Amino acid sequence: MEREDRMKKIHKYVENMKEIRMLSTPDPDAIDDADDYGRILVENFSRIGELASENRSFIDSVTQVFNSGEELSEPMKDATMQLINLLVGDDSFEEVDVHMSELLEGFLIQNEIDQSKDENEKVISMAKKVKRDYFFVSAMTRFINDEIDKLRDDAILNAKTLAAYLDKDVFLRLNDEAKGAVLQYSLMGALLYENNLYAMPLDWWEEGLSILDKGMSVLNDPFYREELPDYDWEAYEFRIYYYGGFYAYSYIPESVAKRVYDYAKKAVVFLKNCKNEAILSNVSVEQMEDLKNTAAVIAKIKPARDACDDLYREYEKRGKDDYSLTGIDNNLDTPSLYMSTVKTTELDLTEEDYDRFYNIEHSVINYIYRLPKRSDVYLKCATLLTNYPIYFKEVPGAMTMEEFCLSVFAAIHPPTYVHCNMVARLARCMAKHLLNFNPELFIGFPGCDTKEKVISDRERILNYTYHAALCHDLGKLFIIDTISMYGRRLLDNEFSMIKSHPAIGGRIARAHASIREYADVIEGHHLWYDCSRGYPANIDTRKSPYKTIIDIVLAADCLDAATDTVGRSYNRGKNFSDYKGEIAEGAGTRYAPFLTTLFEQPLLNRDIEYLLDNGRKKLYRDVFYLLKG
Repeated sequence: MEREDRMKKIHKYVENMKEIRMLSTPDPDAIDDADDYGRILVENFSRIGELASENRSFIDSVTQVFNSGEELSEPMKDATMQLINLLVGDDSFEEVDVHMSELLEGFLIQNEIDQSKDENEKVISMAKKVKRDYFFVSAMTRFINDEIDKLRDDAILNAKTLAAYLDKDVFLRLNDEAKGAVLQYSLMGALLYENNLYAMPLDWWEEGLSILDKGMSVLNDPFYREELPDYDWEAYEFRIYYYGGFYAYSYIPESVAKRVYDYAKKAVVFLKNCKNEAILSNVSVEQMEDLKNTAAVIAKIKPARDACDDLYREYEKRGKDDYSLTGIDNNLDTPSLYMSTVKTTELDLTEEDYDRFYNIEHSVINYIYRLPKRSDVYLKCATLLTNYPIYFKEVPGAMTMEEFCLSVFAAIHPPTYVHCNMVARLARCMAKHLLNFNPELFIGFPGCDTKEKVISDRERILNYTYHAALCHDLGKLFIIDTISMYGRRLLDNEFSMIKSHPAIGGRIARAHASIREYADVIEGHHLWYDCSRGYPANIDTRKSPYKTIIDIVLAADCLDAATDTVGRSYNRGKNFSDYKGEIAEGAGTRYAPFLTTLFEQPLLNRDIEYLLDNGRKKLYRDVFYLLKG
């Protein structure tokens, strides 16, 4: 009876998470009236609050058991494994709650390693840890900080410990299950070296590739085949080629790219002759062709122009409404590789390239606007979209970085689209009224060293404030999966991700000419006025020429967050009067002192009240029409 009750709670948690995903992004095709869209979202988030409360009670009871440090009972291990499998289906690829599954699996595996008295069991647990570490590190490589580097180093150390079991004398001691785990997951350790955010030294890549070299020697050594004759050696061979080709996604030096090209080329040949459905169902030959092209360019085997032409031709073959795993790769991965190749090779662009960029950007947006309401595609698409701010290149006639990011938010997370637009309108409104009664506060804004210049440059200041605020949450594109997590409390690593979005947004802004001047505002919008608290901690907004605007955007951001219900909290938002009390209380520490006086202005109050009511409703209507297309 106890087991039955536990399983009911597990299934209820999973069903709640699925329902929350559907409630948080209602299907516009099922809604006839634009005014109903915002109302339905408000009602849905009220229901989300009820479901989340149930979920928090359940998941807190689960994590409490692991945090106690006590040895887990077998029923508890079995129940946790059931939950992990339901949160991320290996066969269905349905991703319900990836981060929670990773946390629980991490707890479970470490517990197994610590408590294991049998060498075979320990080896199998270590192999599971390599797999879990790869997915965890891969998800976190969107961020650059010491914590991620340590996680990767620890994961590599575990993979090396597992690989030591390939030594023939040690391998002989293991049972067949443990031998299979060593073969498969010691090879997977090569993927822990992927890095597409910054260059790594040559010896880093050589260390990763040495794992694949070892794999080839194992593949060709009769000893291992004799020890494990029923093992899927065909899949093992393919993984060597596949993992090697996967390095084409990273920033690799030319000498490494030549080896990566060879691996990708072998993967393509292998897939074209393969009859193994287990392999073919998970990987497409088109993806490997794309990786081969990319590696060929870096290795200078193939001119960038030819590779880009080939990539674009592949892209044109896509099924525009294909949301299978192959279809997602063709619609999102292939064009990002095209954009990456253009950008990293600094290809001289032609008019045809400009047309291609225009087509890719609009096609990608239309593709995600039509995204089915299914967990098995949503998070994969969201993850692939994080490549675009890295590889995006602004060209004449195509979208700006600002336009593209806002369009992605509208498609994949409407509450953030509305939030960015609300903050932009609120910030511009505050700046307009502040310019009326205290223009001196804007002295120091670039080109404005006197009150007279501030007044004459009024429109330029207002335009800057509006667009800087519009871009303030650009870094959230990298954490869409985290800010969509409404069904439970955030995990520690998820809080770290959220805290990273200003720094990530600032880094992306500095890489694109059209939004570079907004970087200070993007980076500083979560720092308190006196820089005593907030994040990131390594900058000082008081030194910025945009300090007044940073303080305005901080206030506008907090105002919208405090007064909205959708995507923010599960209770009714505060009213404007409550928020003004918060401003007065935090004046001089969290908020700029001038805000207290600013919010005493009757005309400002009238305009803000209008924006919080009619302005927000209009923005939800706008999203509805965008999604209806």
